[in-house]
Amino acid sequence: MKKVFILLIAFILTGCSNQPTLTENGEIADSYLQKLGYEVVSYEGESMIIFTKPRLTDMPDEQIWGVQYTEPDEYLDKEILLEKFLIKNHPLDDQFDMGKTNATVMTLNGEVIGGWSFPHSKEPLVGAPYSIDGKTIEEIHGDWQKWNNEWKSKYKK
Repeated sequence: MKKVFILLIAFILTGCSNQPTLTENGEIADSYLQKLGYEVVSYEGESMIIFTKPRLTDMPDEQIWGVQYTEPDEYLDKEILLEKFLIKNHPLDDQFDMGKTNATVMTLNGEVIGGWSFPHSKEPLVGAPYSIDGKTIEEIHGDWQKWNNEWKSKYKK
C-alpha cells in the first residue's frame, strides 16, 4: 500500500502538470536565452520545421528569416527544431502590459542557429515576428523594400 501511495504522489506531482518536459535541445535553447540575459518563465514545447527555397518567399518563412542575423542557405531542407519559451527581461515584455515575451529558438544538430520573439498577449495577435533580441526586419536590414526585393530575387520560386 505504501508503494501505491508513493507512486500516486509521484504521478500527481509530475503527471498533472500541463508543462511540457524540457528536451535536450530545449536545455540548449534555455541556456542560450539565459546567456542573452533573459529569464525563462516556462518551456512551451518543441516542434519541427523544414525550410525550403520555394517557401522562403512565402509567409511566415520570409518573415522568420527576415529577422535572423544569418542567411538560410546552409539550413535549407533540414529538420530544424523549434524550442518555444515564455521569457522575461526582453525589450518586448511591456508592449501589451504582460511583462513577458514569447521566444522561439531554432536548433540544428544540438546548436542554436537563430530564433525570434513575439509579444505576449492575452488576446491573439497578428504581425511579423521580431528578432530574438526584439528588433524588426528594418532595424536589422535597413530599407525593407530594398531588402525584400533582394530577398525575392535570390529566393524566388
